[in-house]
Amino acid sequence: MATHLVMGDPHCTPKASNDRFLWAGRVAADYKVSHVICMGDFCSMDSLSSYDRAKKSFEGRRYQKDMEHSHEALSLFNKGLGKHKARKIMLHGNHEDRIDRFVDENPELDGTLKISDLKFRQYGWQEIPYKQIKVVDGVHYAHHFPSGIMGSAISGENIGRTLLTKHKVSATVGHSHLLDYAISTLPNGKKIHGLSAGCYLNHTEHFARDTQHMWWSGLILKREVKDGNYNIETIDIKTIRREYGKR
Repeated sequence: MATHLVMGDPHCTPKASNDRFLWAGRVAADYKVSHVICMGDFCSMDSLSSYDRAKKSFEGRRYQKDMEHSHEALSLFNKGLGKHKARKIMLHGNHEDRIDRFVDENPELDGTLKISDLKFRQYGWQEIPYKQIKVVDGVHYAHHFPSGIMGSAISGENIGRTLLTKHKVSATVGHSHLLDYAISTLPNGKKIHGLSAGCYLNHTEHFARDTQHMWWSGLILKREVKDGNYNIETIDIKTIRREYGKR
């Protein structure tokens, strides 16, 4: 049966080391996973942030720096993976979508800035556009799922349970950086799993200095994945750093 390695939003940024991507590749190789799924926001794209543009904190950000740092992260992951072959799936998140939104607001840049600049395909990843769902072995993966007809992302303290009650399939999301998990049984006995996969950071985000303690950072293993059912194991960033950071 399949084994999935799920990487919550990693937010690659020039202000932080990319070592964690090398470690993640080593984890994937060690556990001989069949699939690696990144839940989106691989690159923070700080250079295109609209939240603190024109503020002191924005100084020094450059689009090319974001690209180069992301390429290094992708290369380090492949280095850690070594000769092990796994299917790699990259969901686009709202941070990758910053590129399309920036071009939409500045149409003179059309064809100059584009998501393909991140080179996910060149590094062996299948890309899934923002807000689209990818079903793998019966698990529905998306950066986030809508909470209702207005399309806002499911959030709050019980994301896993809400995924199950609203969508009634095994579903895994990123986006919130929270770890939350729920399991339910359908009338036919089938198990469905709702999972919010946390994030994958080894640094502090200044904008979240009063909330980052609520986040969970690490990697998630799903074993014996079939028809949406699986056994789950979490590996937090401290364990990953200790076990895979000294090789």
